Amino acid sequence: MTNQHQQSDFCFDYARADDGAVLFQCSSDTGAWPWLTLHPANNIAVQATNYFSLTGVSLFTGQMDGEKWTALTEFKWRVFDMRSQASHPVRGRALQAADGIGYKCRFFNVDDQPVYDVSGAGIVFRNRDFKAWREKNRAQIMALPVPQDFKFATPQEAGVATAAECFVSPVHKDATGTYIDALVTTKSGFAPAHPYHDGSGDHVNSSHMCDVAQQAAHLVRKATTAQPYPIGGAVQFKRYVELDRPFRLRLVQAREESKTLRFAIEQGGHPCADLTFDFEE
Repeated sequence: MTNQHQQSDFCFDYARADDGAVLFQCSSDTGAWPWLTLHPANNIAVQATNYFSLTGVSLFTGQMDGEKWTALTEFKWRVFDMRSQASHPVRGRALQAADGIGYKCRFFNVDDQPVYDVSGAGIVFRNRDFKAWREKNRAQIMALPVPQDFKFATPQEAGVATAAECFVSPVHKDATGTYIDALVTTKSGFAPAHPYHDGSGDHVNSSHMCDVAQQAAHLVRKATTAQPYPIGGAVQFKRYVELDRPFRLRLVQAREESKTLRFAIEQGGHPCADLTFDFEE
């Protein structure tokens, strides 16, 4: 959701197009960026490509000045190639809003075919305002009990390769419907414990959240032979999700005919995000 600004070398060779768009190349170094070994439609790859690319573009254009914090409030994406042999982007073309942190970007593979369309919007904090707001909300969640015996789903059930990658519980049902609990900790959510995730270590970031929702969707759909990754989706962020305390994904919409799943994400009784996935068989 939010990270303090830092230099990213995932992107390079920035240039301005005549219409003001920023053109750039993307790294293909799987040693530096392990998530490039995943399928491009995997939400870890989608989110990481988006974050590192747009961070680099914002640094290039001067929209990150080192004295501000930014919060992503909305993110949408579409994947164009769901085939097993689909390849990751090698270049991108981004258009940024004149103010704020709104943007649209299309990514292309080595054959110059589109891989993703992504767009986002957000807000900008001055450090002092951000820190005061952040600490108050964080303290409310960290006052909750530390989970002592969180029961995780099996990796197979969650659609991941190893137990280290699984953040979700089995599916639960109560009087109000279906839900899945999740737990991402300071230790489990980042390298070296996790093979793909990185970040500030300050909160459950957008990459974690979409990965968790992808696992929850796998549980709900019981995806075994069906395409395990969404073809696109949208997420609206309302509040930070904290590390080291459980949070809940409640299924609020499941339309079989359109292969759409929608989750409401909450922590400590506070709405944190709404997330929609679209699937194709």
